[in-house]
Amino acid sequence: MPPLPGRLASQPPTKTIIVYRNGDAFFPGRKLVVKQRQVTTFDSLLTLLTSGLEASFGAVRNVYTPRGGHKVSELEEMRTGERYVAAGAERFKRLSYLLITPEPKKKEEIKPVTHSRIVVPARCLRSNKDSCTINVFTNGDVFVPPARILIPKFTLSSWENVLALVTEKVELRTGAVHRLFSLEGRPLRGPEDLRSHQYYVAVGAERFRVKAYSQWVPCTALIREDQAAQG
Repeated sequence: MPPLPGRLASQPPTKTIIVYRNGDAFFPGRKLVVKQRQVTTFDSLLTLLTSGLEASFGAVRNVYTPRGGHKVSELEEMRTGERYVAAGAERFKRLSYLLITPEPKKKEEIKPVTHSRIVVPARCLRSNKDSCTINVFTNGDVFVPPARILIPKFTLSSWENVLALVTEKVELRTGAVHRLFSLEGRPLRGPEDLRSHQYYVAVGAERFRVKAYSQWVPCTALIREDQAAQG
C-alpha cells in the first residue's frame, strides 16, 4: 500500500490527549485516546469530545490551547501528550487549567460488585499492590474472543488510565471505551472492582448489549446459578 500523502503520513495512529472543560475550574481534565482509523476528521473529533466530556455547555464546537487560547481547527494540529480546552459556541475562558488538581475522594464504604458466574481461585484475586490481568469483550460482538489485558499497578491508580489502556487494546466501533461491565451488565465503578482473570465487556457511549459472551469463557470456569446459590 502506498504511503499516505501529506501530513497524515507523519501522524501517529493513536494520540493520547488531556482535555479540559471551558471555564470549569474544578474539572481536572480527562484523558482521551484518539485513534486515526476511527477519528478521521475534525468533526468526528468534536463528536468524540462531546460524548467523552459531557460538559454543561452541551456539544463541543471549538478546541483551544490552554495557555494562550489559540483555536485548533485541524486534526493534524493536535499532538499526542498535549492538553487542550473543549468549548461550545461560547468564547474561550482564561483559567489556569494546567494547575487544576482533582479533589481528594471522600472515604466511603465500597460494596463488592457481583461478577459473572466464574469460579476464580483465591490466588488469582488482585490485591491493591499487584497488577491485574483481565479479559475484555467488545460490546455486542460475540464473534470476537476477549482481549487479554495486563494492567500495571501504576495504571490501576486511575480509572481513566485503565479505560485509556483498554481503549488501546479493544476495537470499539463507537470510539473510546467509557465504561466496563460484568457479563451480566453490572457497571464497574473503579479499579477496586477489577479482579484478575475475570471477564468484562468494554462499552463506549452506547448502551450495554446483552449477548452470549460466556461462550468464550472456559467451561471449567462456569457454574450454574443453582449451584452458586447452594454454595
